[in-house]
Amino acid sequence: MQERTKEMGEKGKVLIVEDEATWRKLYQKVLEKEGCRVWTAGSLPEALDLLDRHFFHVAVVDIRLVDGQPGNQDGIEVIKRISQADEGTRAVIITAFGTIKMTRDAFKEYQVFEFMEKQTHDQARFCQVVEQAVEEARSQLVKWRRRGPGLRELIRGFSPQQIQEALASGGLEELDTLFRGLLYDLHPLLPDRQEAQLIEREGKPVMVEACYWSRMLGQPILVRFGRRQDVEEEARAFDEHPQEPRAKLKVRSSDHFSGIVYQASDLPWERFASGKGSAWQGAQMGV
Repeated sequence: MQERTKEMGEKGKVLIVEDEATWRKLYQKVLEKEGCRVWTAGSLPEALDLLDRHFFHVAVVDIRLVDGQPGNQDGIEVIKRISQADEGTRAVIITAFGTIKMTRDAFKEYQVFEFMEKQTHDQARFCQVVEQAVEEARSQLVKWRRRGPGLRELIRGFSPQQIQEALASGGLEELDTLFRGLLYDLHPLLPDRQEAQLIEREGKPVMVEACYWSRMLGQPILVRFGRRQDVEEEARAFDEHPQEPRAKLKVRSSDHFSGIVYQASDLPWERFASGKGSAWQGAQMGV
């Protein structure tokens, strides 16, 4: 696996869901040595919280998440959440010795990548399975990203006149292509918790602004797009006078339009999830 270490480190995000600290640390150490980025959860609530905030290529899940409760199957809830999200995350289930067949039967309705026995842990085999799962997840993620988000859903709250004033030239098809390209490698996203806003200059709308939570980054992003001249002017101004903790992630342009994506680390998950990010938008952008 050594020749794949760099690639897995760049794109292989793995969640370990295991209540026993010894096993949790072992899995983490082994996978980090191979170049994976690893998050760990010791309980069902911790796992679900991490799945809310982050995208993972692979989740390694122990079915029993409460030590001392032989019948506990909290891990099933993790698998259900992954299946419902349908983002391409691949699940590797860790089960007790001699129960793989029974577990396979119980999970046949879910797309589980592999089942492994904890008591017969084979480090080389474990790493191989995770690597293969990462590769499959990456191929599925490409297909998933093509589904959206789309521009029309974002601007549904604006009147045609507002959109015409803000965007002036070009067409929605061109702008939609630009918008999808801006956000492509930041997927999966959580939809903005407030309606998109029109940014005005001298009393005229010049750009559309939206705030998302990028689960690929595990951080919030602010997206602005509009007429090429206006957006590129803002990008140049930011380069001359950066505004920490904001960071410019990317700028993308088409014939008539441009878009810019900012990342800011001072909007915590709790504030975003509660829908209180709008005040942050205006304050950080100086509008």
